[in-house]
Amino acid sequence: MAKVLQGDFTRKKKRIAKKGTENITVPAYQLKISITFSDPLIWRRILVPGSMTLASLHRAIQVCMGWSDSDTHQFLVGKIFYQTGFGIENMKKKPEYDEANYKLYQLEESMQFIFTYLYDGGEGWELELTLEDVLPQGCKEKHPVLLDGTLGCPPQEVGDIHQYQALLDEFERSGDDSQEYLAIPDGPDFYPEVFDIDVINDRLRDII
Repeated sequence: MAKVLQGDFTRKKKRIAKKGTENITVPAYQLKISITFSDPLIWRRILVPGSMTLASLHRAIQVCMGWSDSDTHQFLVGKIFYQTGFGIENMKKKPEYDEANYKLYQLEESMQFIFTYLYDGGEGWELELTLEDVLPQGCKEKHPVLLDGTLGCPPQEVGDIHQYQALLDEFERSGDDSQEYLAIPDGPDFYPEVFDIDVINDRLRDII
């Protein structure tokens, strides 16, 4: 004779469902942003929440570099290029990998392989992004925080790092120790040694 099992099985199902919807702690990342081929190396070290999208990281990089986000850009993460719809050949076609749809924690493995930021259509500035540390418990700030860095970042009007290095070499050969700024063609006077971390962090607070 078959036995009839009695009991409240819905309670167990509820516990399982609840367990599957628990909030997962998203890690934070310490990144080093370096201008490729700069000598001496121009770099920034930044702490970012893993919940940030590549689109927000783009904004943070622009702030750290002091640029105006007036040209095209793209990320190379792993073997995939991420970009916005602006600047592609067919303006009606959306990019397959839209930077606004990908958060950093989703790309953690690829970031350790190749992580590059190209500004001005890939013909201007190339920045190497190095994943230095992973903070499993995340960070208390929801916005990026600049931790350290060296030297002023070249104005984007210069064109690329090779043109900037040529200007620096010419500046050093002039032998005028009294002049601290570098004259930039069609751009503002530039102080190569100036790097204000407080000003940059004030601007980064608006990026989430």
